[in-house]
Amino acid sequence: MRRSLLLLALLSLLLGTPGVARAGSVLGGSLNAPGERSHNVGGGWPEFFYVWEGLVRDKVSLGPRVGIQIWPLSVSVGLNMRFTLLEEGRVSLALLVVPSFNIAGFGGTRATYSNNYGFGRSRSFRPSLGPGVNLGLLATVDVSPVFHVNLSLENPLVIWIWTSPAEWWIEWPIGISGGVEYDVNFATSIFARVGAGPSIAFAGPNQLLGFHWHVVVGAQFRY
Repeated sequence: MRRSLLLLALLSLLLGTPGVARAGSVLGGSLNAPGERSHNVGGGWPEFFYVWEGLVRDKVSLGPRVGIQIWPLSVSVGLNMRFTLLEEGRVSLALLVVPSFNIAGFGGTRATYSNNYGFGRSRSFRPSLGPGVNLGLLATVDVSPVFHVNLSLENPLVIWIWTSPAEWWIEWPIGISGGVEYDVNFATSIFARVGAGPSIAFAGPNQLLGFHWHVVVGAQFRY
């Protein structure tokens, strides 16, 4: 009887107990407490980014996002939005929506394409720009009150336009990522993530299949 009660208690702890209030960086599916703002800073390959999550409600959080891709050099400015889809025990799931506008000086292609290594890139300065949107699913699993595992599936689609001469292409990377997050204290968390996946590029009637990867480390500062 005692063993059965112990197993029930452990099962309740893992699946059904909401636990203490938890932090949630912009890489995960767990949102911060309503009204709590945060600065999110990350860097690695191929991008450095900053997100100010200035509006947090019960089921939604949003704020401006700025990203700088190292190579090919490009800048992205957008609105980072997360919408809670599920909160069950230690698991949180959110929908990610990030509309953006992108500017590049040497082509902004994220992926490398085996049939054309220079696709969407230029060794000389050649401006390009275009709108984009990243649609994804973010999940967080709370291993402990201060240690979390983040998983994600993202689709940062961009329509690029060369300005001189005028040409266009569409790039659709599909990224699967995994990482960890640790709450240093009430106001600070650190995180790390790696990810990779295929990428499809469209240029008129032509299509290319490529590969991309990323690694990022960073921190969230709440106030």
